[in-house]
Amino acid sequence: MTTAPAQIGASATRREKSIRGLRTCVGCGRTDEPDAMVRLVLSPNDELAVDLAGGRFGRGAHLHASPRCLALAARGLTKNFRRPIAAHPGELAAVIAAAADRRVAGLLASAARTRQLQVGADTAGKAFDNGTAYLLVVARDAAAAASVGSVMHAVARGGAVAWGSKAELGSLVAKSEVAVLGITSQPLAAAVRAAVMIANGVAQGGGSTRGDHSQRAMATEDR
Repeated sequence: MTTAPAQIGASATRREKSIRGLRTCVGCGRTDEPDAMVRLVLSPNDELAVDLAGGRFGRGAHLHASPRCLALAARGLTKNFRRPIAAHPGELAAVIAAAADRRVAGLLASAARTRQLQVGADTAGKAFDNGTAYLLVVARDAAAAASVGSVMHAVARGGAVAWGSKAELGSLVAKSEVAVLGITSQPLAAAVRAAVMIANGVAQGGGSTRGDHSQRAMATEDR
């Protein structure tokens, strides 16, 4: 069967757009989707800003949130920005983890304001089962809630992430404590998942995802 020229042209165009959308990690040098990496921007006073929302202007660099890429970041950032960049792996990991935490909190607050959250293990779990919730956020100190059947089902299907405490989740919905939140917006669910994955990735490299972040934070992150 012969492929029509128009089909060949359309296929080539899609492939070119896909290639143009890829970014190169300044750590390992591999190309990847932008959402799979952290974007770093250099401010006018030569401070690195973590741009998880992708809204900052200026020359940027992309980096995988992995121990290996964090270890190689300083050399790659220096080359990318054409000036010496001091980026200790541990400090950089802590800064990225802090930015990821702020990103998750901001996204969940947005979901709460726009009433795109289901609250509680039973309610959120049922919403996931019936397809109206796209991601469950389970508090790290909510072991009992994680054993609820519908929540366990979401975990088994990769539809849940662990983040924050019951008090932190509760504060987002004007309650003292909440064990599980279900996100009913697909874009918000995808953004929360990506931010949590980044925090988990840098944590493996020695950065903390809660609490003890570096006091020499290089920058903040746009929500």
